[in-house]
Parts: sequence; structure tokens; C-alpha cells
Amino acid sequence: MVRERYYTTLVARKQEMISIRETLWQTLQCRPFRIQLGMQMAYNMGLSMVGTLGLAATMYYVCRGNTSAGNLYNSLMGLTSMGMGFLGIPFFAFVSHRFGKLRTLLLVFCIAIAVFVATWWLYTPKIAWLQLLASGSISFTGAGFWMLMGSIGADVMDYDELDGGRRREGAFSACGSWINKVGMATGAGVSFFILQWIGFDSNFAIQTPHTIFMIRFLLITIPIVGLVLALIALLHFPLTPEKMAEIRKQLEARRGRI
Repeated sequence: MVRERYYTTLVARKQEMISIRETLWQTLQCRPFRIQLGMQMAYNMGLSMVGTLGLAATMYYVCRGNTSAGNLYNSLMGLTSMGMGFLGIPFFAFVSHRFGKLRTLLLVFCIAIAVFVATWWLYTPKIAWLQLLASGSISFTGAGFWMLMGSIGADVMDYDELDGGRRREGAFSACGSWINKVGMATGAGVSFFILQWIGFDSNFAIQTPHTIFMIRFLLITIPIVGLVLALIALLHFPLTPEKMAEIRKQLEARRGRI
């Protein structure tokens, strides 16, 4: 046992050291991974860019500048989002087992687009609680999106292992996490410039009609643009069920197990 540990350690020390930069660069050479990152970036930036717009729509359109009511509804929206997010996981898992992950992801994008279109009517001062349905439905589809991204990521790693002969979960996870965080941070930062651009002024409880219209309009259009771009990337994703069945068969023949 001691001798086996010694030889294992010796072999590990003799392995070629690869820098982080080189590892990330090699990871980005994987085309399916780049397409997956494209979907995630489009989805992340589209939603993160309107985070403050949603808050402004609640505070200054639905609640007419009443910060107490706005804070109450934002708290309720957070709870609704959490509950609907939990419900989205088993729902989309069931659909995925029935129809496949790529078709289910297509369904996620279509539902999310419909939800953002509906926000024009769900964010209304006439029936303020309808905005809870908007935030809950967005989290519902978001849960499905991230669950399916994890499953698609496993397919990408199988593809990369067959192509390069190495299993690189760590490299893919690190690269994907870093790029996603950059996208989310960029989108959140841009959202403040958007508010300034449309004439929003937090010193006034009542915003101008132009500012209110632009908040509502951009709250719909920016996420939809991101979702459409993610949908286009999905249509170019090469790892179909048939392709993955072939890859798993080759991997099984190579290493004797999946």
C-alpha cells in the first residue's frame, strides 16, 4: 500500500504543469462550450441589465412613488420568486425526461419571452399584486434554465473528453463561472447608466411620463433580446441526443464505463 502511494505521488509530480491561462484558453477551444457560454451570457446580461428597472417599475409606476408599499411588494416578490423557483426544478426535470433537455430548454426560452411580454400588463398600478406573478414566473423559468445548463455542461465535458482524451470538469467550471460573473456584473453596471439615460431621478417620487414609459419598455425589450440571442445559440448547439448517444458509446468502449 505504501509503495503504491509512493509511485502515485511520483507520477503526479512528473505530470506536466499547465498554467491557468493556458487551461482556460484550451477550454475555450471547445465549440459546444463556447455556444453554451453564449447562451449563458445572453441570458445573464439580458436579465441583470433590467434588475434595477424592475425595482424602479415597482416603486415609481406600480406604487406611484410610495416607498413603503414598494418595499413591501419587493419583499413579497422575493418570496414568490423563491417559491416559484423551487417549483420550476421538478417541473422542467419532468419535461426534460419526457422530451429531452434541448427541447425543454427551447420551452424555457419561449415561456420566458412570453413572461416578459406579459410584464407590460402585469406591472400595473390598477392590480399591484399581479407583479408577483411576473417575478415568480421569471424565477420559474430561471430554475429550469440553470438546471438544464448543468446537464448540458455534462454533455460538453463528455464531448471534450472524447475529443481530447482528458476529463476537465475543473477547467470548464472555473472558466464558465468567471465569464458568467463578468457578464452579470457588466449587466448590473449598465443598468444604472440606462436609468440615467432615460432621465430617471431618484430625488423625485413621481417620474416623468417619458421615463415611466422607457422603464416599462426596456423592462420588456432588453431581456427578450437576450433570450432571442440565447435561443439562436441553442439552435446551433451541436450535441443533439443522437450525437450524445454516439459519444457515450465511444467513451464506454474506450474506458469500459460512462
